[in-house]
Amino acid sequence: MMCEFCTQHGEGKKWYLQAKNYSQELMNAERQQFMDDFLRDFEHYISSKTGPLDKMLAAQPEAVRRLFPKIIEQQKKEHWGQVVPIEEIEEILDMSLSVHRVSCVCRSALRGYREARFCFGIVSADSGKVSPPDYPDFSSDLEALSREDAKKAFRKLDRSGLVHTVWTFGTPYIGGICNCSVNDCMALKTRTRLGLPTFFKAEYVASVDWEECNGCRNCMKACSFGAISYSPHQDKCFVNQIQCYGCGVCRAVCDRDAIAMRDRNATPALANEW
Repeated sequence: MMCEFCTQHGEGKKWYLQAKNYSQELMNAERQQFMDDFLRDFEHYISSKTGPLDKMLAAQPEAVRRLFPKIIEQQKKEHWGQVVPIEEIEEILDMSLSVHRVSCVCRSALRGYREARFCFGIVSADSGKVSPPDYPDFSSDLEALSREDAKKAFRKLDRSGLVHTVWTFGTPYIGGICNCSVNDCMALKTRTRLGLPTFFKAEYVASVDWEECNGCRNCMKACSFGAISYSPHQDKCFVNQIQCYGCGVCRAVCDRDAIAMRDRNATPALANEW
């Protein structure tokens, strides 16, 4: 089955490919306030949620994990994401009316990199408004891009090994697309290191064609999720598809086109691995 948001917000189709979920018509006062608060004081948002959780997990792991369902339920209402491969990022850009590149709040909070513009604000074509949401403290970094320039930027980020994710600000409104690595993204850190999901895996998994693979291991080095292993006996790489997030970064760095993305839902054992 597809992820639950596809049923709830996509009428059985991929929810992040529905223009209505990017529309400024969804930008009511409550969502605007949440976005303003989130971006204005992201460091407090992180320190008030992730910091204490990390310490509690170290002290009382089982007790804290029993709280995960409530935390996840709240996150899905407020700020939730999904991994999306590059070709569907381009579909999102094709239906957009405006695209703005902005500073990355995670990199700014974690490393002080205010100039690191890896995030994109998107407004869909079904809206009568063209101005992007107001990004407090980041407005001076707004950079308007054409669709083609945005595609070029995403392709470059894809080849650089960054994972593309869409994010809600008051679900189902999708306010942005991020390009992340585990070391720079709070959401990826939270899921991979604390075990707390804050986003869905992609609707896809990677698959290696052993006839084409030459064992170079570029894919293994690029994988942010440790989903790719190498067989010295076979001199080939292979994907642990349960561990795979379906981002497609491995495919982007493969010089032999030996990696393809497959529908996660086509394999029953993977259908619930979100």
